[in-house]
Amino acid sequence: MNSNEARDTPGRLLLLWTALFAMVVLFSWRVHLGRRQFDWVEYPTALGDQKLYTQMLGTNDFFEPSVKFPKEEKGVFRRMFSPIKRQDEKMAKVALDSTGSHFVYAAESEKKKPMRYFLKQGENAYIEFGARKYYPANPEIAPAP
Repeated sequence: MNSNEARDTPGRLLLLWTALFAMVVLFSWRVHLGRRQFDWVEYPTALGDQKLYTQMLGTNDFFEPSVKFPKEEKGVFRRMFSPIKRQDEKMAKVALDSTGSHFVYAAESEKKKPMRYFLKQGENAYIEFGARKYYPANPEIAPAP
């Protein structure tokens, strides 16, 4: 009886190795065909963000609160004309805006209670949003909130 136990062991090992190798080949083929599904990484900072603020969200972001997100349901106003330099790795994501087209950021040092929010305009370039800073010469254009 003992002599029959070892007789088919190499065949079983070969079959097991073939099955495992086939699974590895199928998985790697699946990864190769659908690489975008496996490459998705979401950073807690602004590194790799492609949702850039390239144009005004409303008619005039300086006079109407066009950036709205869960922490600021009433919205925030644009406060700068040109972007400022800030390091992407030091900007923390706060939320996705109500349109779903941009991430809203705050400085990591101000993340708990930020007074200023930022939208990414390029690599290490941000536009500041927050409380209203500019008022039009004609108040009929944009009345105070």
